[in-house]
Parts: sequence; structure tokens; C-alpha cells
Amino acid sequence: MGTLASEVQRSRRLRRAFAVLLADVDRFKQYNDTHGHLAGDAALVKIAEVFRKTTRQVDCVARYGGEEFVVMLLEANLATATLVAERIRARVAEQDLGEGSLTLSIGVAEYPDGGDTPEELIATADAAMYKAKSAGRNQVVVAGTSEERPQPQEKKRRKREA
Repeated sequence: MGTLASEVQRSRRLRRAFAVLLADVDRFKQYNDTHGHLAGDAALVKIAEVFRKTTRQVDCVARYGGEEFVVMLLEANLATATLVAERIRARVAEQDLGEGSLTLSIGVAEYPDGGDTPEELIATADAAMYKAKSAGRNQVVVAGTSEERPQPQEKKRRKREA
């Protein structure tokens, strides 16, 4: 969160937007249970490589929990972030994982509309990601207006339900 907090401060000072992607590997627990933890770990490594190859060197990609990834796209607007997210989603779906295939549900949020703090941005991207999951998985959903920002307790509830 430190890097994200620094970028919020920098973007606030320079009055520039940036975007956050929050991606969850769809049905990863089922994949892990079926194919084993070694195959699951290998799949996560391949997925991480897709993120690395699809983003710029200035962007920041990090694993965020068990099967979630967060991406900070510097000086990127929603249109650019959505294109990057779609590329990542499509490339992961095309991966030959040996044991089957996996897909991603990705939520996209933009600073400052998606939140003024790192926590708000993550919560907004998380809410969009859950909309992608609810709509059938393997898709990208862009966060709506600031009125749709989830409250912190809503984020905790969603994590418990996942």
C-alpha cells in the first residue's frame, strides 16, 4: 500500500489521474483442489508473467492475497486502463497451463474518481471486480461514479463471502 499511497500523493500534487486494476483468478480454489498446489503455484507464476509482459516498466504489479493481483497504471486514464485490463484478461485465458485453463475477473478504478485514498481505490476496484464475477466471470468491469464507492465495511463483508 505504500507505493499506492505515494502515487496518490504525487497524483494529487500534479493533478494527474492514474488507474488501479484488481484482478481475481476465477475458480482458483477449484483448480488448486483438482490439480494440486504445485500446479496452482505454477499457474500463478504464469499469470504473473502475463501481467509483467502486458504492463509497462513504470507500472506496478503485485500479488494481493491468495489469487488476486493489483496493478497500478501510472498516468493512465480509464480508457487506457480498460484496454490493458482486457489484454491481460484475454492473454491469461489463452495460457496453456497444462492442467486446464483459468480466467480473470478484473475491476478497474481511476484516481481521483474512484477514491481519494489507497483504501478507497482498492475498495472501488474490488467492487467492480465483484460485479465482473457476478456477471459471469472472465470479464473486465470499470467502476462507476464516486457515489458507487463501497464503504469499508462492505469490502470486509465481500471478503468473508468470497
